[in-house]
Amino acid sequence: MSTINPSERDCFIENESSGDNREMRQRLTTLYRQSAFEQTAHIPSQLGEGYWRRIRTGPAIDLIQCDVRFHEAVVMGSREAEEIVSLGCCLDEGIRWSVEGRADEIGLDRGEISAFGDLRTASVCRYEEGKRFRGVSVNIARPDSLERLDSLSLGRLTSALRDRNGHLDNIRMTPALERIVKDIVECPYEGDVKQLYLSGKTLELIAVYIGEAIQERAGPIVPGMSRTDLDGLHRAKEILDRSSAAPPTLAELARMVCLNEYKLKKGFKLLFGMPVHAYVIERRLEEACRLLEAGAATITEASYVAGFGKPGRFAEFFRRKYGTSPSDFYRGRAARGEQ
Repeated sequence: MSTINPSERDCFIENESSGDNREMRQRLTTLYRQSAFEQTAHIPSQLGEGYWRRIRTGPAIDLIQCDVRFHEAVVMGSREAEEIVSLGCCLDEGIRWSVEGRADEIGLDRGEISAFGDLRTASVCRYEEGKRFRGVSVNIARPDSLERLDSLSLGRLTSALRDRNGHLDNIRMTPALERIVKDIVECPYEGDVKQLYLSGKTLELIAVYIGEAIQERAGPIVPGMSRTDLDGLHRAKEILDRSSAAPPTLAELARMVCLNEYKLKKGFKLLFGMPVHAYVIERRLEEACRLLEAGAATITEASYVAGFGKPGRFAEFFRRKYGTSPSDFYRGRAARGEQ
């Protein structure tokens, strides 16, 4: 099994004669060379604001979160001494970078996700002055760690996604991908629970990206559903995401997305793995959990804000999903914050 060796990544910044730039380079180098579960490198205040955060979710997988803004344009990059496959998504301003040995630039715009390989080469990225860049990326040690998953057809799946030049296409993040990335960025846990949670979410992101990218290339994957039907189902999910506290009725939702009720019910369950009503309850529970974790509402307030009419019903669903009562979860948030 391959592992990501943090000592094999070298970071560099243009104009390293500047003391601030040297400090930034040192912070990034330390970020990638530490073996701890979680490390954060903050930008020196003279250069800008924000951070890079590296989380080791497995021996062969690193999760990188980035939220940065520079006072002046900065050019920085890294050189990999081992083969890495990266899955990256852009949450704010678009970004471009060049890779040694390639004439064309690689780029991601807001709301896009793509996979690319760093094959023991250097890549250089320019961060524009004043622009905020937020992103999430997953780095996977390529040798063995992918090849030994052939029983899961991961190698064949990624091969199917490549174009004639061997590159992987950018795709727009679907609601399913957006939800996973949001879960990663807003992870409500700490310590060992956080590691377990992010390990699962990282693997989920990889799997759903591959599935969505294949669907993008191959067309509909739900029997009896056209591309137009699938677009309608995704719109239905987006509507429910925005209005889970007071969702439209099934008939209203069907009219809003131009599907009949039968196709909406059948297609939604096939595509998203649960009926419409169950999905609404899931979204309500997630919102209530977020409010309780942040201390933004009492249990009763969270219950009503999320859309549950009765606190007793809310407590029943909450225990089923999270394995604890809302009151125990609420009392435990202070202890989690101290970890």
